[in-house]
Amino acid sequence: MEEMLRADNITFSYTDDQHRAVDGLSLRVKRGEYVAVLGANGCGKSTLAKHFNAILLPQAGTVYVEDMSTADEDKLFDIRQKVGMVFQNPDNQIVATVVEEDVAFALENLGVPPAEMRARVDEAMQMAGIYKYREKGPHKLSGGQKQRVAIARAMANDPAILLADEPTGALDSATGRLVMDLFHRLHREQGKTIVLITHSPELAGECQRIVTIKDGRVTGVRRGGGAADAAV
Repeated sequence: MEEMLRADNITFSYTDDQHRAVDGLSLRVKRGEYVAVLGANGCGKSTLAKHFNAILLPQAGTVYVEDMSTADEDKLFDIRQKVGMVFQNPDNQIVATVVEEDVAFALENLGVPPAEMRARVDEAMQMAGIYKYREKGPHKLSGGQKQRVAIARAMANDPAILLADEPTGALDSATGRLVMDLFHRLHREQGKTIVLITHSPELAGECQRIVTIKDGRVTGVRRGGGAADAAV
């Protein structure tokens, strides 16, 4: 099965001191996998996530997205189109004053033809269950609805990989459940490669494979509850 993401012995520090946010970490994710990266706050999992979209670059080691190195500046645009990001706080992801414009934001910047953009935005909003809110202001929506707007925006760009960094962390349990069900449906119905960054063992257990991180290093890999055919 084709590798979608690969981190080889990467190291990264935010400061000049000896603390390494990731420390010799290696990880591979194959096409169609649903992988949880599990660990406590401060363990390095969000830092790892930012390496997979080239928001951060490793100070040692290498990161590849579909065999494209994040160290290759000529490939950064393509890499960032391949990896859709959803972050913890939906308020920090809003970029427009109307939902449908927010979902269309990246497509407009890419110069996607209007008819194609309209079709992709409508499909993404329907998939995320927010089509009826398309003419509303995102700031007037609930936290869960805002998070689904963020997911729709990422999916409208048709990424090969969806990377979700604590996507339920700012939501109540019932709303978080709706967001997780949406990720499960994207994996089941569209075959999306999904990496879920979480501190919750319960949410991690719903994925195919669980990679545990502590102090910037992988400390364990095991099957999750959704692991009918996961390769550990």
